[in-house]
Amino acid sequence: MSAVLLDFNGTLFFDTCFHLEAWSEIYRELHRGGSLEPDPSAICGPCNDAIIQAMAPELSPEERTQWSIRKEALYRNICSQHPDQLQLTRGAQELFFGLKERKIPFTLATASIIDNFEFYFQTFPLEPWFQKELCVYDDGTYADKGEMHKEAARRLGTTLSDCIVVEDSVTAISLARKNGAKEIIGVGSDSIHPELIRSGATHCIRDFTEFDYGWLRN
Repeated sequence: MSAVLLDFNGTLFFDTCFHLEAWSEIYRELHRGGSLEPDPSAICGPCNDAIIQAMAPELSPEERTQWSIRKEALYRNICSQHPDQLQLTRGAQELFFGLKERKIPFTLATASIIDNFEFYFQTFPLEPWFQKELCVYDDGTYADKGEMHKEAARRLGTTLSDCIVVEDSVTAISLARKNGAKEIIGVGSDSIHPELIRSGATHCIRDFTEFDYGWLRN
C-alpha cells in the first residue's frame, strides 16, 4: 500500500486566481510604471523566494523575505474577501475519509509559508484529518518542492518511491517524477491534462470525486 502526499494550493483548494491577483500586485509594486504582468506559468509551483528572485534579482535574501510576507498577506486578504469560495475541492473530505478507512497514511506537502499554513487550518476543516507536525510547508529550508515531497514521505515513515504525490503544477510534478515518486496524480481542468502528463503525471483528475483507490495498490 502507498502513502499519499497532498499539495494544497490548486489541488485541495482552487485558489490560483487569488495567488495570481496577489502576485500581479507585487509585480506592479516591484516594477513601478511598468505595464507587464507576471507569467502565470512562472509563479505556479516554485517557492516564493525563487519567484521573487526571478522578478527582482537585485533584492537581498532579507528583502525577498519581506516581499514574500507582503504577497501572502495580500493573498489572505483577497481570500477573505471571497468567503463563498473558501471551500475544499469537491471530493476532498470523502478522499480523507476513504484513506483513513483504508489505513493509508497521508499528509500535506505545501509550498505555503507558515502564515498561510495556519490560515488554512483556521479556515478549512483540516484538523480532524491532518497532524500539523507531519505536514511540510515552506519554512525557508527547502531548495524546491521536490525536497518537500521527500521530507513529507520521511515524516510518514516511508520513501517517495512508495508515495502517491498529488499536485497541480508542472514544476512540482516534474520534480516528483525526477525524484522517483511511485504515482503522480495531476489535478486540473481537462485542457491542462496533456501538459501535466508530459511533465510526468501518471493520471489526471479534475477533482477528488475522480480519485481511483486502485492507484494505491499499483
